[in-house]
Amino acid sequence: MFISEKEMVIALVSLLENNNIKLNHLKECILKQEVEGLIGRPDLLLKNKTNNKIITIELKLRNWKRALAQAYKYKSFSDISYVCMDEKNVMPALGHIEMFKKYNIGLITINNKNKVKLHYKPKAKKAYSKKLYEEAQILFEECMI
Repeated sequence: MFISEKEMVIALVSLLENNNIKLNHLKECILKQEVEGLIGRPDLLLKNKTNNKIITIELKLRNWKRALAQAYKYKSFSDISYVCMDEKNVMPALGHIEMFKKYNIGLITINNKNKVKLHYKPKAKKAYSKKLYEEAQILFEECMI
């Protein structure tokens, strides 16, 4: 079990940056943390180098309802949105997996041994706001050079 959300973020970022994650759609991504200037402040904002999809990940130790609401909001500027929870606290969210499916929000867990598990993989869909999506793309332009 993680002690803090920050500890979870550090573990997941390490896996993503080192490409040590078994979820193919999260491999080969450019990563930004705590991005401001869009709607809300996603914990992680990624751009897949292969297909240029924008992905957001909201991490929470326990509060799956709040995470789901935030992840849904991030769909305004991303193709794919996830909630990532501590594996030890995911049972309430899994009991409501139909909510994740209904709103097309992915659900993954991470444990303190750096094992990531996919519980629901969302379908990539066009962001709700073309303007915000373009702004999210611009955030990555300097990284692509």
